[in-house]
Parts: sequence; structure tokens; C-alpha cells
Amino acid sequence: MNTNHNAGAAVLITGGRAPAALELARQLDAAGCRVYAADSVARPLIRYSASIQQFYQVPGPRFNRKQFLSSLLDIIAIHRIQVLIPTCEEIFYVAEGKAELEAGGCRVFTDDLDKLLQLHSKWAFNQLLQAMGLPAPGTLLLTSCGELSQLHNTRSLRKWVLKPVYSRFASRTLTYEAGEIPPELEISQEFPWVAQTFVTGLEYCTYAIAADGELKAYTDYCVDYTAGKGASIYFKQQRHPELFEWVQAFVRRFRFTGQLAFDFIIDRDGTIWPLECNPRATSGLHLFSAEDRIGDAFFAPAKAAVNPESPCLIPRKPAERMITAAMLLYGLGREPNPAGLRRWMGCMFRGRDVIFEWRDPGPFLAQGMILLDLWKQARAAGRPVKEMTTYDMEWNGEYESPCDRRDGISGTQFDRASAERRLRGNGNRTESGDRP
Repeated sequence: MNTNHNAGAAVLITGGRAPAALELARQLDAAGCRVYAADSVARPLIRYSASIQQFYQVPGPRFNRKQFLSSLLDIIAIHRIQVLIPTCEEIFYVAEGKAELEAGGCRVFTDDLDKLLQLHSKWAFNQLLQAMGLPAPGTLLLTSCGELSQLHNTRSLRKWVLKPVYSRFASRTLTYEAGEIPPELEISQEFPWVAQTFVTGLEYCTYAIAADGELKAYTDYCVDYTAGKGASIYFKQQRHPELFEWVQAFVRRFRFTGQLAFDFIIDRDGTIWPLECNPRATSGLHLFSAEDRIGDAFFAPAKAAVNPESPCLIPRKPAERMITAAMLLYGLGREPNPAGLRRWMGCMFRGRDVIFEWRDPGPFLAQGMILLDLWKQARAAGRPVKEMTTYDMEWNGEYESPCDRRDGISGTQFDRASAERRLRGNGNRTESGDRP
């Protein structure tokens, strides 16, 4: 395999609060990259990792777009960043300022904003699938509570899945039977929902990296243990050939560049039903190991194969990874019977935690403090803890004001002069004050 793409390269990872961002930092560091990290929260997981050179707190992009981009430009200039890799929903704000960020020669590894929004919107994504002639669940756009009545039919056994057009973690997803009284929901032109035909079958997730329509890395896993109705918390590679072919064909037709994840259901007839798309990093990253050299997927030229023998990186070794704390909280009670307990115990024995690593224990040890900070912020804002994990960087549609204003959580000003003084006085590695 060609390993010259990324040795010694300076990389900036944004959205460092997610375990997937930590995973990426560790793998890029192991590949010889100089990794820097930025996030709008003061204590993201990645800040405590020995895999990064330096961490910067930047303004939250949802309410401070201009200041957020300005801060990234300063970091790019100070460290001569070659590739910027967004990992969470800050990707939409990074894509919005992509031309400005790339003006100095830094490559921003994401597609243009209009493409990202087609995939992020559950309504637009469904319409895109239909335009491509691909199977897609029947979906209706709801812009008022009154439109819920069109789903109501006392003689029907049909089920619908209701969810906001812009949402995450399945935190507001509802299953509605047509014979029931329509629920009371906050639906409007400014906060639209979709009603999607309920599809039964086996659930899968995929994660991929693409460049100019060419698939550079790919993996998939079944949806087994989840955090309530939300995201997966246990990841076991499946190597599903039909899903690989579907994702590869979609990436080529859409000429996509960036990280890309899909949620699928495969029904009893073998039909692949795409439900949602996340055009960003997801937990699929955890199924790659350092020896897979996933960094090559980010650095290889768009038309070049990352490996002449295999044009797409796929994890070499079968892996089972898990978010241990979530498995203890949600997984234990999933099947309250002896067989379910034995199955859960087997997964706990085989699975490797996505955060803990002997050579890099900092993020694991900092989890308690991070969760306490998040709980305090959620309590002060009167919002659920899960919602607060993305509150300052969500993209919930163009109806949100693009004006710069402080969100009260992440309005930190980036001080370039101070950062340059620290860099001159400390060499390449982070000084003690940067990673408490």
C-alpha cells in the first residue's frame, strides 16, 4: 500500500466531542500525521487525547458563523494545515465557508453545502432517491398540525414513522398507526416534519469515505443495541455485498466527496430501503484499525486508488466495538430474559470500548467530568442532555438566522496572537495548559 499520502501532514479535525472524531485522530496520529483539533465546547473528548498536537476552543457555529470560520482560518494559517476534516454537524458551516477556508491551500474534506443539505434533510433525501429511480419509503412532507389528519384512517392498519425533517439520534421519532388519533406535535413551515411509511426488516448502517464520486473506504454493521430509539451503541462489521454495491453506485451518481453514512432496512424480499443519510463521520469509523491506514482515504488524489490491489479500503479484521457506558445503561435491559442476558454478556466480553485505549487513557478518564459539564449546561438551558450534545452546532434549516450572536455556551473568542505565542514558546506539542 502506498503510505506517502499522509506522512507528516498537518490535519485539523473539528467536532472533537464525538467518539468518532477521537477515533480518527488516533488513527491519523498513528499514520504519522500532525493532528490538531477544534471544537466549540471547552472539554470535548479529543482534548484529552495524546494523539493531538493542540486543541482550540472556537465559537459555536450555529450562532457565531463568521467568528467560527475566522477562528478556523487562523488555526489553518498558524499550523499550515493541509487538510481540514469536519466530523459532526459543524460540517454544514464548514461547507458554507469552504471557498474561503481553501483559499490558502488547505483542502476541506467535504462536499458543497447544497449537496450536504440534500442528504441531511429527510424530505430532500427521499426526493433525491425517487429522482434517481431508487426504492424509497413513501414519504409525505408535513408543514402544519392539520396535515396530520391526512394520515388518519380508522379502518387502516398502516403504520407511519413521524420525525422532524432535521433531527438526530431519533430523539423525536414516533411510530404512528393510522387508526390512532393524530398526536399533537410542533409542526410548522419553520419546523417541518415527514411522515414515512413504516418498513419492517433487518436494520443496517454503513459508513464510507468518498472523493469525487470514487469510494475510498467502506464498512457496514447491523443495528442491534441502541440508545433507546436512537443511535447504535454496538458495532459489528457485516461485509454486506449488496449494501456495498448500493453505496458505491450512489456515490458515483451523486459525485460525492466527504464522509457519508446511511441507515437502511432490508425487507424479507431483499429490497434495500434507504431511510436516512448523515453526510458526516459516524461510529462506522470505529471498525477500522490503525493497520487499515484510513488516512490514505482522505489524502489520496480523487482519481487514484488508495491501494492498487484494492481500490476501496475495507476493515481487514472483523471487529466488534461498543460504547461501554451506553451498553451498561441501555443494553442490559434490552432482552429481559436468560437468553438475552447471555447474549448481552457475550457482546460485553467480545466488544472493545471505543474510547478506552491503554496508550491513550486521557479521554476515558475524562468522561465523568465531560458528562457533568454537559449535565450542568443542559440544566441551565432547560434542555435534555442528549439535545445539548449538538445544540451549538446543529443545522436545522435556513429559517435559522445567520446573524452572529452568542449562544451563551460556546461564544469563545479565538485569540490568534495568544495561540502564536504558545506555539513559539512550546514547539510542536501541546503545552500543559492546553490539555488540562
